[in-house]
Amino acid sequence: MRPWAAIARVPTSDGLVWFKENPDGNAFEPALTALLSQVRPDALPEVVAHEGRLLLTRDAGPRFRDLLDAGAPAPSWQDVLGLYGELHVDFMPLAEEALAVGAPDERPDRLPRLYEELAGRDAWYDRVAEAATSLGESVPLSVVHQEAHDGNVFVRDGQAVFIDWAEASVTHPFLGPLLPLRFATERAGYEPGSREAERLRDAYLEPFTRFASAAELRTAFAHAYLLAPIGRAHVWRRILGPLADEVSAAYDDPVSAWVEILHGIADGSIRLGAA
Repeated sequence: MRPWAAIARVPTSDGLVWFKENPDGNAFEPALTALLSQVRPDALPEVVAHEGRLLLTRDAGPRFRDLLDAGAPAPSWQDVLGLYGELHVDFMPLAEEALAVGAPDERPDRLPRLYEELAGRDAWYDRVAEAATSLGESVPLSVVHQEAHDGNVFVRDGQAVFIDWAEASVTHPFLGPLLPLRFATERAGYEPGSREAERLRDAYLEPFTRFASAAELRTAFAHAYLLAPIGRAHVWRRILGPLADEVSAAYDDPVSAWVEILHGIADGSIRLGAA
């Protein structure tokens, strides 16, 4: 049990299933997972049942992190990031339905206001507003998983499966890869901002080349990378905000930490593949 979920692993006569109960702030996840799994059942958990904040899914195989730690056969991070991009393309038509089931609305025009809720109109507010405007409209909005690190990716039949859609919102797809790029870069021992880190980014961007040139996509991605911590901060605000101050303190005030990460990206002290 954690502030963000209660989870139970349940053996049954029909194999393992996982039960999850969300807090009120993430009550949308069961319905959202069921919606998305209809489009990409190969890359999401199989939903057995869902009701309100409660979700029951079949086991999705071993965790990606555990396979990497053990040196066992596993997809490459490039393959995982490419599939992650494909999902966000496939989920573009579901954006309005996702909002209807309660997914957070983090569309670009709302990001400056969401940042202001976190930090006020500080020295970086204008930079945030400029980046949000500069994203452009070439790439449509989607349902974007914002915490696809190696603990939220599992491997079933040799392919990545993405769990924990409580960490999703409706936004620009390029706000998603901040964490997976960090985990992939660290795992490989790449220098943040290096050509190797850029190749990981490009693996994610490749499915979006149907919308714009690679150069245009990279420019939009740079703006989105600055904005990505806003969504991460609001996840924690949503979860920890209703709880006592000492509970938030036990998790090292992640809301403020993500605001500081945004500042680091803005001033260049945090580069691609680091957070």
